[in-house]
Amino acid sequence: MTVSPQDKLPLHRPIRVESITLRPVPVVVTPEQADLAAIATYLGVASVEALKASYTLSRNGERLKLEGMIKAGLHQNCVVTLEPFPVELNVPVKLDFAPEAEIAAMAKPSEDDEIDIEVLLNEEEPPEPIIDGTIDLGVVTLEFLALSLDPYPRKPGVAFSEPAPETPAESPFAALLQLKREP
Repeated sequence: MTVSPQDKLPLHRPIRVESITLRPVPVVVTPEQADLAAIATYLGVASVEALKASYTLSRNGERLKLEGMIKAGLHQNCVVTLEPFPVELNVPVKLDFAPEAEIAAMAKPSEDDEIDIEVLLNEEEPPEPIIDGTIDLGVVTLEFLALSLDPYPRKPGVAFSEPAPETPAESPFAALLQLKREP
């Protein structure tokens, strides 16, 4: 048995696709208090005090639609003062899921198709894969939370000021020049 990188994540909430109906199903992901320290370490923040993800899942055939909101209270370290400060996050989440085989079929160009790379703005994201009939809402929660963190957090009211330039030390050659000039 191989260990995937997702197995090392501190939060898992697997949901079987067949348990989701056509009607929206509410799902709440709240980690145990003991898991918050491991989540803080994973995210690279000083601490996580509260984390709650409220999702609505609905199914259409083999595809799933996930919508919801992640609310988190945590402390990040200021890049200027290095002191932890509180941060409140409200992260909207909207994802589509499809079976792995369907995603692989969409990604393969047919033999007639020319390979053409084109960047389209406002194009919908491709669906996420449903792996072995399950999706892991813990992984989704951690990914969206990690993406919403400020990579250079600054404590409110703190500004970075450039240090005053140091006066250059006198060159040893300047001292020798002074000796040469003296009678």
